[in-house]
Amino acid sequence: MGAKRAEVVEPTVNTWRPGRAVFVAGFALVLLFLTLFSALGHVPGAAVAALVLPGVVAPTLIAGSAVGVLAVGRFAAEAGVRGRLLHGGLGGLPVGLLAMGGMIAAYHKGPSVAYVAATVAVAGVLGGLVAAVRPISAVAAGAAAGVTASGIGLLVAYFQNDVVNLFGNQETVGSMADASYRLQMTTSIVSGVAAGITAFLYLRRTGLALPWPAYPLAGALPGLLTLGAALVGWIGGLPLSHAVAKESEFDAAIIASRLPEQVNHGLILVFAGAFLAMVLVGRTLKRAS
Repeated sequence: MGAKRAEVVEPTVNTWRPGRAVFVAGFALVLLFLTLFSALGHVPGAAVAALVLPGVVAPTLIAGSAVGVLAVGRFAAEAGVRGRLLHGGLGGLPVGLLAMGGMIAAYHKGPSVAYVAATVAVAGVLGGLVAAVRPISAVAAGAAAGVTASGIGLLVAYFQNDVVNLFGNQETVGSMADASYRLQMTTSIVSGVAAGITAFLYLRRTGLALPWPAYPLAGALPGLLTLGAALVGWIGGLPLSHAVAKESEFDAAIIASRLPEQVNHGLILVFAGAFLAMVLVGRTLKRAS
């Protein structure tokens, strides 16, 4: 018998099923659950619901995109744009329904409950649609970066009463406002830096030879999702804002003032995350050359 020639099979990396995507989706769902749990029992009326809504929409978008990556990788790896959008949206739908159930549990006795429920449900589907973007590894990395950035924000919000004292709070109205502003800016910058590092490390560990624009795209994705959450939350919260304005113009003004803060936070995340991811991949390219 002739000797069989041994064939060397090189390991391949599946571009459409990036490694650790399951773990990213799991952490994103845990983050969403913690966000919903923190809102449970703390939304007594429409004014608080309007303030909480964007904070729920953001992790819903992130979790929807993370689960959408799994759905597209499993069922639409070779599909066209329409197929990827369809399966990504269907992947994000259960996330939206989960967020809708949690939001209804937190806010179910007040005006515009149906609008609030529909808003978070749509957010899950919209997050899933993001998974249709190529390369999908950049979406998975962006979702991982979004989990990191949102996790930092959740921790800061939980310990805000203690942390704000480190930024000059002296228990006066002026000092509290200044300290809150400094804390917000610091949180945005730190979250953006962490997002950029997370996106870079995730893509590097996939083993894929991706073009360098994939890295700033992944780093910017948490900020883009945050801006999308601000837009979706504002549109879905319009009926709530109108209901609040009928009862208290002061509360309505407070709600309106939050939108610029959310936009500023999202923009900082976009530029900090994209810039740092681009710098990090640029250093590797320079070293390789």
